[in-house]
Amino acid sequence: MAHIAAKTTDDVLPLEDRPVLARTGRAHTLRGGAVWAIALAVLAYCIWGIATNQAMRWDSIARFLTAPIILQGVLITIAIAFCAAVFGLFGGLVVALMRMSQNPLIRSIAIGYLGLFRAVPLLVQILIWYNLGTFLPRLGLGIPFTDIGIFGDTNAILSPFVACLVALALNQAAYMGEIIRGGLLSVQPGQIEAAIALGMTPQKAFRRVVAPQAARSIIPPLGNDMINLLKATSLVSVVGVGDLMTRAQGIYASNYQVIPLLIVASIWYLILTVLITFVQTLLERRFAAGATR
Repeated sequence: MAHIAAKTTDDVLPLEDRPVLARTGRAHTLRGGAVWAIALAVLAYCIWGIATNQAMRWDSIARFLTAPIILQGVLITIAIAFCAAVFGLFGGLVVALMRMSQNPLIRSIAIGYLGLFRAVPLLVQILIWYNLGTFLPRLGLGIPFTDIGIFGDTNAILSPFVACLVALALNQAAYMGEIIRGGLLSVQPGQIEAAIALGMTPQKAFRRVVAPQAARSIIPPLGNDMINLLKATSLVSVVGVGDLMTRAQGIYASNYQVIPLLIVASIWYLILTVLITFVQTLLERRFAAGATR
């Protein structure tokens, strides 16, 4: 069989159109290079302006970036975000299953929960839980209409850390519930029926068929929600928990170096966000590899 060479663009175009095409390509390249040059020039100017600004106080930024008081705030921020994420994840799974229940009462409770906690701003929720002692002086378990039971002082039970953790976890569960429900609904019902027809129990079908496929749809919005949760921990500074933002505010309230301390807090939030993004990428690759196999 004779070898047939593939025709190039120059072979197809008429001779009189080839110079026009070449000039158009060169013009497009020049325009693209000019845009990049302008963008780099603007970026360099912004960096130079920030770097040479006397208000930045780079020596203070370098000193406070690894200061013990700031590192303690970073650890408290990580602890609040991690605990709220764990409780919110399990709570969101329960809310998602309740939302998908065939029982109208259970479904209505889940809808009411989602509507309430997604409607009230997170800052308001934190302040409500922090000041709950003014409304309920005592918390505990007991027999209704009697004094029999175990009760304790509300302010002692709901310390600032616990109050903020409860507010963040309940708010997180509401958003996670909808994320998980969307992932579960992305799995075709026919696959569940096929798994049950092969002899799997509904619980095993959920673990082996539904959960792995739903995870691929859940992980991207889950990672985004975790980043939002991390940034939302800065709101707990209004009650003085001792997180990163609280420590930064306490320092610049005494030395009046507002911008340098805010830059320090921003750098740490950026580092933690990059770590969350890295973990999200690993999980996405893991479940993508499992789907390929």
